[in-house]
Amino acid sequence: MMRGSVRPYMCCLFALSLLCGCGKKKDSDKQLDQVYEVTRGSFNIVISANGTLDAIKRYNIEAPPVSKKGLDIIEAVEDQTPLKKGDLIVAFSDENYLDELESQEIKIEEGEKNLMLVEQDYQMKTADSVSLIKKATDTRRDCVEDLEKYINEDAPLQKKNLQLAVEDARIRVEEEKENLASLKEDLLTASMGDEAARTKIEDQIETSKEKIEDLEAGEEKAIYNLRMFKQYTYPQKSRQLEQNLVKAEMDLQKQLVNATSQRIQLERKIDSQKQVLKTQRKQREDLLENIAMLKVTAPVDGVVSYGNPDPRRRNQQQKDITVGTSMRPSELIGTIPDLSRLVVNLDVPEAVRSKIDIGMRAEMRIKALPNVRLSGEVTKIADMASHLNFWDRTSPKIYPTVISLDEHNAALRPGMSVEVDMISEEVHDVVFVPVEALFAKEGSIYCRVHKSMRSEERNVKIGRSSSSFVEITEGLEPGEKVLLIREEL
Repeated sequence: MMRGSVRPYMCCLFALSLLCGCGKKKDSDKQLDQVYEVTRGSFNIVISANGTLDAIKRYNIEAPPVSKKGLDIIEAVEDQTPLKKGDLIVAFSDENYLDELESQEIKIEEGEKNLMLVEQDYQMKTADSVSLIKKATDTRRDCVEDLEKYINEDAPLQKKNLQLAVEDARIRVEEEKENLASLKEDLLTASMGDEAARTKIEDQIETSKEKIEDLEAGEEKAIYNLRMFKQYTYPQKSRQLEQNLVKAEMDLQKQLVNATSQRIQLERKIDSQKQVLKTQRKQREDLLENIAMLKVTAPVDGVVSYGNPDPRRRNQQQKDITVGTSMRPSELIGTIPDLSRLVVNLDVPEAVRSKIDIGMRAEMRIKALPNVRLSGEVTKIADMASHLNFWDRTSPKIYPTVISLDEHNAALRPGMSVEVDMISEEVHDVVFVPVEALFAKEGSIYCRVHKSMRSEERNVKIGRSSSSFVEITEGLEPGEKVLLIREEL
């Protein structure tokens, strides 16, 4: 059903009124209605239509988007109930959600226990790793100290002692050689006749030679020991200590890597469990939010109106918002209109679209409030035509149009029917008469001019016209009186 249907354009109405005057009834069949004094002035040419009051803003009331299985109403207020902000409109069953919430609480409790166990395992394994790292660190420190002590203290001291031993052996050999030389000189100076003295010296010489051989052997051994220290003992010992240090460092690195890897694995496990728990808690929060959304409340003060507010969709079957009704998620329940700002919606037929424009003034009458007169202007015209019945592609095309009101009236309500006259032209400073004063006869336009006790027919020329008045371009003067004639039924 269209929001407003435009009545035929004014010229068409006037033509129809003229055709009505072309009947073959005699003058006696016409009844004098009233006398109208011809004036010079202004009148409006209008396009008439029927429209509907609507709110500029409506607060949609929708079923909560919380379930794919539908929602069952367990409580609902009556349609057109006045509400305060926060008042309950509709409540849906929460039975399934409470069961799911209980199950979710159990999952959260298990998740918290699992997290506690994982964190305890993390602490114990971290303590073990710290102990192993400390042990490896101590071992490395000992290896460093052993190597430094050997290189800086033990090896130099040992080398020095070996060098002193070589030097001492060399000195004793030299001393004994000097002693041997002295004995040989004594032997030369000894008396040839003193055999006992010579024999004694010779024995001492032999003993000295033997001692020199022993001392030289000792010197060679000392030199050998020094050479062995330099070539074998020191390098091997140093290499062994260095290898011990490398091994200790590798063991320390291994412990550090193992500890890091273990820490990362445990932290990931903890993070994973925390994420699971976070997801479970989020699901619980969502459930609580969903349960809260099952009670649909008024977003503002106002009157709730169930169903789709679009008049063209009211032919569709509307659900009864009552206990037991099942609704889809986000399905429209109704609206709460903002009564502070209302507009008039109407559908302009395609045939007269070119005759209206944005900014066109309009005068309106409310059918339910006969004494109320409204004014406004066209503020919106759809850019594209749509079908009167959107589901029927063969229905007439219309342009949804909006007229804004100049003033607010507290008595107005959305849905009230409105008679609209859109002013397409303002005619100024012309002679005009009501359309009822004219009739057609033999292809010409006439009126009845009142002359004291009689009346006479007079041919007139007409210009622009509206549904109520017609411009007279020739045949009448201001001040003359014409009869308003209507056909008897």
